[in-house]
Amino acid sequence: MNIAGLMVAAVLSTGVEIPDGGVPMNNGGHQYTTRTEKRPTTIADEAAYLKWKWRTNLADPKTGVDNDALRAGVVKIVKESGWKTGKEDWYDVAARCFDYLVDNVAIGFSKYDGFPAISAWDRHRRPMSAVLWSHAADVDNKYSPGLRAAIAQMNKEGRATIGKDFDHSAPDWIDILKLGFPGMKARADSYTKDTPFYRAEKKAAAAMMRFLDRLIATAKAHPDADSPWMRKEIASLERLRVGPPQTVFDIMEFTMVYFILSEPLNYFQVRTFDNIDVRWWPYYQADLAAGRTTEAEFREEFRHFIWQFGSIDNYWGHPLYLGGTNKDGTSAYNPLSLIILDVVEKTALPTPKFQLKMARNTPDEIWWKSLDMLRKHAPICLMSEENMARSMKPVGLTDEECRDLLIWGCFEYLPRAKGNCTSAMRVNLPQPVIEIMSKAAKGEFAAATFDEFKREYFRILHDNTDRAVALQRENERHLAEVNPALMLSLALGDALEKGVDAFSLGYKYNFTAIAECGFATAVDSLLAVKEFVYDRKAVALDELGRILAADWKGHEDLRLRMKNSKFKWGCGNPEADALAKEVIEGFTSRFVGKPNSRGGKFVCYGLQSRSFIHQGLSAGATPDGRRRGEFFSKNMAPNVGAETEGITGSIASYGAIAPENFPCGSIYDVMIHPSTVSGEKGLQVFRALVEQFFAGGGVAMNINVVSPETLRDAQKHPERYENLQVRVAGWNIRWNDIPRKEQDEFIARIECVGR
Repeated sequence: MNIAGLMVAAVLSTGVEIPDGGVPMNNGGHQYTTRTEKRPTTIADEAAYLKWKWRTNLADPKTGVDNDALRAGVVKIVKESGWKTGKEDWYDVAARCFDYLVDNVAIGFSKYDGFPAISAWDRHRRPMSAVLWSHAADVDNKYSPGLRAAIAQMNKEGRATIGKDFDHSAPDWIDILKLGFPGMKARADSYTKDTPFYRAEKKAAAAMMRFLDRLIATAKAHPDADSPWMRKEIASLERLRVGPPQTVFDIMEFTMVYFILSEPLNYFQVRTFDNIDVRWWPYYQADLAAGRTTEAEFREEFRHFIWQFGSIDNYWGHPLYLGGTNKDGTSAYNPLSLIILDVVEKTALPTPKFQLKMARNTPDEIWWKSLDMLRKHAPICLMSEENMARSMKPVGLTDEECRDLLIWGCFEYLPRAKGNCTSAMRVNLPQPVIEIMSKAAKGEFAAATFDEFKREYFRILHDNTDRAVALQRENERHLAEVNPALMLSLALGDALEKGVDAFSLGYKYNFTAIAECGFATAVDSLLAVKEFVYDRKAVALDELGRILAADWKGHEDLRLRMKNSKFKWGCGNPEADALAKEVIEGFTSRFVGKPNSRGGKFVCYGLQSRSFIHQGLSAGATPDGRRRGEFFSKNMAPNVGAETEGITGSIASYGAIAPENFPCGSIYDVMIHPSTVSGEKGLQVFRALVEQFFAGGGVAMNINVVSPETLRDAQKHPERYENLQVRVAGWNIRWNDIPRKEQDEFIARIECVGR
């Protein structure tokens, strides 16, 4: 999951774009992982080519136009269309834009690479973004006057952020790998109804095939067409032109071509490539048996494949997952799983990210390999199959749908080929505390007991949540009229059968995820009020309100006492854990399982991406000792400094929160000192900790194994730690690519947990 669709906290997708040349990388806002690096003057070897392929335009200008020209081209098409006057449906306009992009994007090939390049390389300025967000405003104003102003007000007041999301598509990989591109086109062409949807899908299918023709013709005309990589690539593209993938390399090529058509050109991120070890295993076995490949050749092909996505400037990472459970209850892991993990370990990229399904049947060799890789900062997230299934029961999934959940995004999961989920809304859980304290400072609120204070907190939180849910219902009514999911609809048979846009209405389960923001900040603020105002009577409520309004000025001693109190969530304190449970259940009970506007249900998501930064920057001081403008707590992790009982206390606190509160998933950020898990004995301890987390109901564990000494040295000598990686929130990023303030929080947290 990411917030690219939110356009940086998105006051309803205002169309904010990144200026050419980028912005300062460490500004605490949108993050970049590559844009500030200087491109080498020549790219004359494989390593340089793969590193820069998706960071710069490596397409042949003779084959088409660059990204700026593509953007200008779609602007012209939209300007000349008749959709504003009602003479033309937006589906037809969108299909014409897609036609234009497919036929005019410059493409490129290289003897260093087995996959095509395109000129629409800048994922922050995808061509359709030139028209998409202004069109979104027109659609909203047409159907829902006043909606955008209401959402902007919610954001301004710090209550919630709401946006439109086109960055979480989940194709039916099982289906389309059987069909291939020609089969996808034939299926679309088989429908005879003349509706805007079917017209657009047929045009998109035809454009898809023309794109393959362009790729093949351009590759064959390339001066290095006879090089080993290009021979392999041309042969694969020619097979894909006439049928479904035949080899495991064909699947990689198919995946890359589908990705190009969907993400850069149709503005829909492809947020899953499926559990590739399971999906690719029969092809790999057949290749070995027929002598088409060797293990060594596969390793090299797969290394190239993951480099394609490792070189893209995607802060959130590209997701793939491994494992699962077969219908007979046996593990779906196979020999290819370990080969894939080994290539990932040796390549040492922060992305793609790999989610691993863990269960009682998971082979020991997968446990030991993945845990050892985590000790080396690999981009791996461990997820409990049992608790994933448990969490989806409240929204009506069957046992079979829960058995084979598709992992996608950061670590979310869905019923395979039957579900999608938008993720563009976050409710600020500390905001009611801030509002109450502001009123208390002005004499507008008083509470004789903590229970009265808590009731007011929940009154405001419920009001915020209910308002935000109502706005999001309206906000999502017309997603298809903003951005038709042309490639996704081609990849979903149910959508074609129903004749509806796949992303907005095409699945059996059309979920809308609402995320919490600042959970631990809210809980610890409530605990601080209880302890210092009502239990100890160290400060009156109105006085504390005035102190917070002044951002603790003149009261540093009180701030430190409240900040360093051990009455926090995250240390296994039963009273604190009970309040945390009450907060999250009070929040999720307002919407989980309730209807959205797309024939589906609302679910909750325990991740904020970077909203804990954005919302914290604009929020006033809080009673937990946080100053104005400081970050909120991250995801479902405790506040920095709260884990006074180490990781076991932290896991115990998280265990008080049932996974049923988070049908879309939640992630628990864990810091482990290397000394705790070093050596063979440490590996056993590591596994026991993860199994304890799963036994307590934990779904996804975001693990950093690092010492404060290493991180401090990396701050002083970044040149010595160019590939040091940390896990942020379901994905990895290089240490040198995160702001100093975030670095300091990583250090402070591991110092607390490790002591």
